[in-house]
This record gives sequence, C-alpha cells and structure tokens, in this order.
Amino acid sequence: MKENELIFKVEKEDILSEILKTKFSKRMYRYLKYSQAKVLVDGHPLEWYKRVSRDSIIQVFYETKEREIEWEFSQTIPDILYESEHYLVVNKEPNLLTIPTKANPNSLYQQLLAYLGNQSIHILNRLDKETSGLVVVAKDRYAASLLEPTHQHIIRKYLCLVEGVVFEDGIIQTYIDKEENSNKRYVSSAGKWAVSHYRVLKAFKDSTLLEFTLETGRTHQIRVHTRYIGHPIIGDHLYGGKDNEILCLTSYFVQFKDPFTNEDVQCGIKQRWKDYGRE
Repeated sequence: MKENELIFKVEKEDILSEILKTKFSKRMYRYLKYSQAKVLVDGHPLEWYKRVSRDSIIQVFYETKEREIEWEFSQTIPDILYESEHYLVVNKEPNLLTIPTKANPNSLYQQLLAYLGNQSIHILNRLDKETSGLVVVAKDRYAASLLEPTHQHIIRKYLCLVEGVVFEDGIIQTYIDKEENSNKRYVSSAGKWAVSHYRVLKAFKDSTLLEFTLETGRTHQIRVHTRYIGHPIIGDHLYGGKDNEILCLTSYFVQFKDPFTNEDVQCGIKQRWKDYGRE
C-alpha cells in the first residue's frame, strides 16, 4: 500500500464534508469516504459533519494499492507533446488500442508503462483503436480526479474527413445506445444523451473536412453522428464509410487548465492533407 498526503487551505467556512466535496471529484470523494481516509483539520481529527473555519489547514491521508503489473511493457514509448509533474499529453498512432485486452495486448497503456515505469496511470480521454491523436494522461489518482468529469474540464477537438459535401456548420443532438452483443453504437431514445458541434473546414469534390467539438464523450460519438447526418467518415468500415487504409478521424487539439498551477495547457497537431489521401 502507498500512503498519499494532500494539504490545502480552507477558502470559505463550511461543513467539512461539503469542503471535501468541492475540493474533490465525486469519484474521489467516494473513494476517500469509503476507504476511511484520515482527515486532519489544523493537525487534529474532526468529524466530517462539523464546521471548519476559513484559513484552516486540511490534511488528507489516503492509501492506494500497489497493483501488480499485469501487462508487459512496450518496446516503444509514447510520442509526448507535453509533460508536467502531474500530466502528459501524448499523440496516439492509428490502429493502436488505448487499453490492452487479452486478445490484443499491444496498447498505448503499455507504452505509458514503459515511459513512467509504474501503473499509476489514468487515461482521461480514451480514443478508439482506429482513431489517432491527442490523449491526456494523469500520473496519479488525485490528478485524474481534478479533471473529472473530463468533458467539463478538457476541450477536445477532432478532424475528420467525411463522405459527400457538407455545406453548413451544425450541432447534432441525439441519444446513443449500444447494440446487443456488438461493439457498435446507434442512435436510439433508449441511449445516453450526446451532443456534437461541427464546423466545415474545407469541401472537396466528394468529401468534406470537418472539425468536431464534443460536449459529451460517448463511445463512437463522432462516428455515429456523422453517419446519422448521412456523411460517414472515410475509412470507417463499422459505420458504412468508404474503404481507406486508415480511419480519417484524429483528435488534433486538447486544452485544459492545470489545477495545480492554473497554467492553461494547449496542445495541437497539424494534420496533413496527404494523411487523408487529399493533397
């Protein structure tokens, strides 16, 4: 077991439990509560239902399990665009899993293992195997919790080349559900709410380059939404797109505020026309 310590000053008088709720994500708060984390206020234990004065110092001690490494380290390390004490932004290649499976153990996660040398890795915006581009990684549980839920803390923009000519920018708002016994998703009122904003960047004779910005983070969201509007992504065999060597979808821009430093972190990659077969 590894013991972790967090220290912060109270900005406004309130009940201790309410202060902790505002300081941590819901998931982290539940973990602290049910793992019976030790909480001290000005050096002394205090029941969570009692009030805490402004400028008091709160210390939180909690344990995390040192799990055995289940997967082999990759022979390569990830393409790193940004690194701080708590976060990484890496560029995932196409046709690489984000998280390994028994059937396909080669993944970005294992590249991160090779680079960081430990299993305290939290990938905050997973990409489909076929999708390339930028992934934000937290180096520990607490750092991850400060950017959750990710769709509220991380701006994510994608480029995709779709079939046909799209003339206007738009917003797609639907519910997305999972097909039974399949990895495929579809639009259904029984599913989860999904919102995508898209912008036309360039139109070709029989295809269009779009920029997508997501309000939600549903699995296959852009792939389902482009098919829904009648313009599937080129190379997307699962959703009826034209045959192509790669799926023409990439996460090309991410932006977030580092909660430890208040630094505004922005990372972007240039996508060349030739990557999509269009010079």
